[in-house]
Amino acid sequence: MTKGILTIISATCLFFTACQNNSKKDNNSNKNSKVEASKETEIPFTIAKRYFVKNNIKNIDTPKIETAEEFNKIFGSATTMGKDSQPTEIDFSKQFVIAIIQPETEFSTTIKPTGLHKNEKGEIILNYKTEKGEKQTFTTQPYLAIIVDKNEDGAIVLKEQI
Repeated sequence: MTKGILTIISATCLFFTACQNNSKKDNNSNKNSKVEASKETEIPFTIAKRYFVKNNIKNIDTPKIETAEEFNKIFGSATTMGKDSQPTEIDFSKQFVIAIIQPETEFSTTIKPTGLHKNEKGEIILNYKTEKGEKQTFTTQPYLAIIVDKNEDGAIVLKEQI
């Protein structure tokens, strides 16, 4: 009986030792992933609503729009009646816009941001997803315009998520 108790105690000690070693490995891997994650910082943004792409615009040279003059060449305001009817305000002295403009389509199409962050190189990465819907009886030019604080500066990189 003493041998049985010693065997159980030994097995229990081995089990707890193994658990402690796995716990230390997990803590180290968490530390490493936190270090890697800290290389990228999330950037807050606001989606610019109630605008449309002007008819003469097929694409843009750069996704970063830094002045009201540039913005107004590309976009018109789509004011409607009712609550929240005005276009989102943009203060170009403190903010800039990142825009994605896709070709005209007869399909209902939405471009949704899935994240905005700055990488270790200082680039601003906009991740987005395009959702294609039903065929329409008219064409539209899908776009996404987000407003970002000018304190965030860097080259813009667009990454479509599939």
